[in-house]
Amino acid sequence: MRTTFAATALTAMAAASATAEPVTLTAGVFLPPQAAFSVPFIRWVDHVNDVCADHVAIEVTGPDAIGSFEQPNALKIGVLDLLASPGTYYKGDMIEVDTLVLGNVPMAEQRTNGAWELLNKLHNQKMNAQFLTAYGDGISFFAWTKEPSDDGRFDNARLRTSPLFETFFQSLGATTVQIPPPDVYTALERGTVDGLGWPSWGVTDFGWEEIVKYQHGPGFMNVSISILSNLDRWNTLPEPARACLNEQALWMEAQWPLWLEERNAQEDDKIRAAGIEYIDLGPEFRRAAHESYWQFLLEQNEEDVSALRPLVSTE
Repeated sequence: MRTTFAATALTAMAAASATAEPVTLTAGVFLPPQAAFSVPFIRWVDHVNDVCADHVAIEVTGPDAIGSFEQPNALKIGVLDLLASPGTYYKGDMIEVDTLVLGNVPMAEQRTNGAWELLNKLHNQKMNAQFLTAYGDGISFFAWTKEPSDDGRFDNARLRTSPLFETFFQSLGATTVQIPPPDVYTALERGTVDGLGWPSWGVTDFGWEEIVKYQHGPGFMNVSISILSNLDRWNTLPEPARACLNEQALWMEAQWPLWLEERNAQEDDKIRAAGIEYIDLGPEFRRAAHESYWQFLLEQNEEDVSALRPLVSTE
């Protein structure tokens, strides 16, 4: 009798598991879904929704619903289940994430050398988040302006910046302004700003190429967009759902080099077709950006930043 009951119970549990509905997760992305830096995340979401269809269903919301700079806190408190956001947007809670913007070690290698483990631990503690992966390595920032600079200075210029390189631009003489990306075109048009710091991707997404005509390099720092899960939500997900999300994080890390090469070529063609001129300010431009920011990060948390530096960067 006991054997029959146990067998019946196991059969019922298996049937319930097989017919269980996938868990719906709400994901935020910091730019509109069609923007260049959102596209890799949307690709990943589409892939997850296909491969993990039995376990999770991700629905994406953009900055029109929750502002770009508000999204990290929305994830932290559980308004969002998942998030794709530059780490620098939440460095007020976790400054150590900005070591990634100074790195050149691929995320796939960071997963095996100990960097991912430490970053995940810090995300758990400081962001109430599970660190799934990050993308963007291999894409540098540049200074894009209406007028050229031949000496590497931007005295008397007002430049849109992000928390990542605000101090660097100020050291070059610029007055810095923080403006959400969708509002930058109007600021350029009205003369509120004379240019901006932005990576090599996405300049034409917002029509900025109509106004800015100079790209100053060499490229400095590194794009890093974290894909996170709210930790409380993560811990309550069924194990098959967590396993599938982890597997697809690895899939993205394998795909990223291919996506990077493809998109780099497309973006460069767009920039040159728009008539934007490249100005090389020499290696000191990049070196100054990196050295000053490493020093800043070390001053904030010497122990963890010192541990992460050799794991994320070979420079």
